[in-house]
Formats: sequence, C-alpha cells, structure tokens
Amino acid sequence: METEQLLKTLKIVLILALIIGIIGAVFYLVYGFTILWQAMAAGIITGFLLILVFIFLVLALYLYLKLALIKRELRKCREELGDMARKSKTHDDES
Repeated sequence: METEQLLKTLKIVLILALIIGIIGAVFYLVYGFTILWQAMAAGIITGFLLILVFIFLVLALYLYLKLALIKRELRKCREELGDMARKSKTHDDES
C-alpha cells in the first residue's frame, strides 16, 4: 500500500514537473520570440532610416547642384543684361 501511495505521489510530482517544464519552455520561447521580434523591428527601422538618409543626401546633392547651375545661369544673364544696357546707352548717346 505504501508503494502504491508512493507511485501516485511520484506520478503527481512528475506530472507537475512536466507541466512546470512546459510552461517554462513556453515562456522561454515567448521571450526568445520577443527578442527576435525586437531585433527584426530594430533592423527594419534602421533600414528604413538608412533609406531616408540616402534619399535626403541625394536630394540635398541634387538641390545644391541645381542651385549652382541657376547661379551660373543668373551670372550669364546679368552679364548679357549689362552688355545690352551698355549697348543701349551708347546707342542712346549716338542718337
């Protein structure tokens, strides 16, 4: 009779240990997936930010070059306007 009681107690302890082990394994997996999920989210956000930085860098370079070309064109137009003004002034003086 003691042996039967001991076996029942042993079975209950083994079942409880198995249940606690399964719950611990589930918590460990959830924790692992949480860390993995955070790593993936951080990687995605970092990639997105790198893409944005690259886009803004290209945009800044494009706008800088466009500004330089517009300044160059403006300088040419000012020179042409100055030449036209001088020609007009000499033309008016001759008349």
